[in-house]
Amino acid sequence: MVRKGSRPAAKEARKRPILSSPACAVQISLTAASPFVPDGRHSLAEISFKVLFPSVTFEFDPDEDPLLGRCQINAGKGKGTFSKLVLNEVQVGEERIASSFLNARPREFGAGLAIESEPTAEDESSAQSKTPPEKVQLSFWTDLGPAPITWGSKFGSARLPEFKIVFEVPFLQIIQGKPFSLTLPYQGRYPEDKGTWTIDIRPESKKK
Repeated sequence: MVRKGSRPAAKEARKRPILSSPACAVQISLTAASPFVPDGRHSLAEISFKVLFPSVTFEFDPDEDPLLGRCQINAGKGKGTFSKLVLNEVQVGEERIASSFLNARPREFGAGLAIESEPTAEDESSAQSKTPPEKVQLSFWTDLGPAPITWGSKFGSARLPEFKIVFEVPFLQIIQGKPFSLTLPYQGRYPEDKGTWTIDIRPESKKK
């Protein structure tokens, strides 16, 4: 369950010991591929995209109600772009033909980023010590818009699904302004789908 809640009024918030990270640029990318399989499926041969959240802050409020989430992330809406979106051919029986896109592919799409959960084993001890927990889970998801990308052939059609991944980050390290990078395997719809998620969190460089 994604943690969601509202912060207290600004006047009250200033009195509370909220710890905040420096503004960070968060980039999440996916590169994946799937070989042609002659079973009639309409699959992607290659897909590659990246999403940028340009100015993200992570916060820890030890006095917050744990149901609202002592750990928070202010990310706004991410901006994603595709660099590859290639279709596999389709085969039914002995006939093998190319697939084609049935609608326009968007140049950009939206995405979200939020706290997925807090480590319950550390939650109370972190609140008592006023120290952010070592790790939390983040949830990332795409928002491809109201008109899904579709493709097909005379054998059928398919649509591009939304993508989501939950991953663990060193929350205390990020609050302290230290960079973090992570790669994870991609698990697609089919066993043949192979790919890599790349997550990169870096403090924004200060303008001179």
